Amino acid sequence: MNIFESIKKEFTIPNAYGNWKVYRRELTDLIIQDAKKSRTAGKSCGSLAVLGAGPCNDLDLQRLISHFGSIDLIDVDVDSVKEGLINQGQEHCPSIHIKKASLTGVEQELTERFFNRLYMYLVEKGRSVTETDFIERSIMEFKLVEQDMFKTSDDFTHILPEKSYDMVVAAGLHSQLWSILSYSWHILSGNVSEQILGGRTIDPEPFHDHIREVDDKFIPVMNEAILGSAKERVLFSSEYDPNYPSEGAWQCIKDVRQRYTRGDIELDESTLEWPFYPEQRRKYTMLIQDIKMC
Repeated sequence: MNIFESIKKEFTIPNAYGNWKVYRRELTDLIIQDAKKSRTAGKSCGSLAVLGAGPCNDLDLQRLISHFGSIDLIDVDVDSVKEGLINQGQEHCPSIHIKKASLTGVEQELTERFFNRLYMYLVEKGRSVTETDFIERSIMEFKLVEQDMFKTSDDFTHILPEKSYDMVVAAGLHSQLWSILSYSWHILSGNVSEQILGGRTIDPEPFHDHIREVDDKFIPVMNEAILGSAKERVLFSSEYDPNYPSEGAWQCIKDVRQRYTRGDIELDESTLEWPFYPEQRRKYTMLIQDIKMC
């Protein structure tokens, strides 16, 4: 296993399926309620897309297949999705389909390349590297990654064709767009701090600020594509703390609210508690943005 594969393993939450039982039930309830509302209004809600599905620990697939005739699980990490299907005993369900796709346009190989190139830069520079050098090179490498990002909503059409699903769900997606890349950067930053800078911590804000600028532009574009792919409803679940906003999640929340203010969508908001990692006392209040297309 290479270093990058080890980094990916860090994103596996132990006992997630068991610990998320209540959150999974409540989130699934909301999706099913929306499906029933569409049927009551005489409209179909037969197809569902789950974006950034991962191992589906937050969704009850058995319940969902009784309300949707077709479910697409879309994620760049197909192995993770397959593990989730096996865990829930749905690996042979004919109604569930796995679609491999990056929702940023950036494939896993590019994220790995970001880490490897930055690592080799540090090897070459050795002890002569400064904090400024490291930050500048980090942003330069990230800008190379950005070249492959989707730039317009039309770039998503091969993943999310217009009006292709009755309902689209994205739970915890927006905060995870750069999570592995950011985590890998923090590993290298820690190495520079300990081995070269005598323990002095590198200020991460310049790098985080750049990611924030990218998300400010990208997330409204991605949301436009997501909304355009839904015939009836979209449900977003995003980490919500106005005092300490989660990167990516906060941009999504603001963008959806702006669309509601403009009258582009109908919107109901509520919250759920997500016991993300109880052993580390990490939990989130998730803002549910239940969107009905106008």
